[in-house]
Amino acid sequence: MLFPFHAAMCFLSGGYYGYYVYGGEMPALQYIDLAVYPWWMSLMFALAGASAYFALKKRTAAEYAKERVLRLLIPFVSGLLLWIPIQSFTADVFYNGYQGGFLRHYSVFFTKWTDLTGYDGGFTPGHLWFILFLFVFSLVFLPLNAWYAKRDKKPELSKIPVAVMIAGGFVLLSACGLVANVGGKGVLEFAVCFLLGFFLFTDDDVIEKLKRNWILLCGLWLVMMIFRCVMRNVGIESEAFWYLDFRALEWTGVLGAAAVGAKFLDFKNGFTDYFSPACFPIYWLHQTVLAAAAFFIVKIDCAGFIRFLLIIFVSFAVTLGLYEVCKRAAPLRFITGIKKRKSSEVISP
Repeated sequence: MLFPFHAAMCFLSGGYYGYYVYGGEMPALQYIDLAVYPWWMSLMFALAGASAYFALKKRTAAEYAKERVLRLLIPFVSGLLLWIPIQSFTADVFYNGYQGGFLRHYSVFFTKWTDLTGYDGGFTPGHLWFILFLFVFSLVFLPLNAWYAKRDKKPELSKIPVAVMIAGGFVLLSACGLVANVGGKGVLEFAVCFLLGFFLFTDDDVIEKLKRNWILLCGLWLVMMIFRCVMRNVGIESEAFWYLDFRALEWTGVLGAAAVGAKFLDFKNGFTDYFSPACFPIYWLHQTVLAAAAFFIVKIDCAGFIRFLLIIFVSFAVTLGLYEVCKRAAPLRFITGIKKRKSSEVISP
């Protein structure tokens, strides 16, 4: 979803939309954003929370903290210094006609502070904000998480009715989403998703309950996505409506995706063996590659949908190629957070 989602942003300019380059309006692509964005990052934080639990089951708190520095903090800092400025430079050249060259643009990148998107050529953490948030959550909640992971007796969370699980998550995220927003990102909201993933998605009985109710949860998820798209066509302007609609899709999406994944995606094959260790560096690499590829592709004289597909396929292919280069060189593995693995080992994201 990284590639079609961000490729679509190149063709949307109205309302909340904006991106590093613009290839002309394609309103139909807004439905990717409408249907996916509310639950996508929240799901990633929930899965990261679950991953933290299993990591702490076999590591001490000190070992876990050291690993978080190596796999999150260092890739964030290296990306901010070496990789993300390319995105801001691309936007400055595309929109503002900047002619000072990439190296000279460093002074612009670190001194032009606006809305933190970088769409105007200013400073931005880019897509690496997710890594920074995750690093902070991992350390802030480490005492609680390390204590809980080592406990033998845990609360029976599976006794929570599905309806309460749905309604409770919606209310909690609706309340938390109103405060502690940084650069348009909800710090408290995503912290809650991280903790919900840590506690709920690591309880075998809860997972079994999600699997048993996968049709209900997946149905709610799909209905909420369709409802959101239909309501945009209707033209409702109430901010309160759109806020609650966003939160409803956010949590039903997390639960629905978790239920479907637990029911149908609990397996290993050649695809998962390759992409399990690749997912983090692909995330680290992808948006800079996509913005750079889109800079040239949006200027091609062809149908907008063809350019949209070209951005997806070219950026995906180049990102995979760069990942193959990075994993073969120790310095590049270090700055991109790639853990060198044994031949039989599959690393979780």
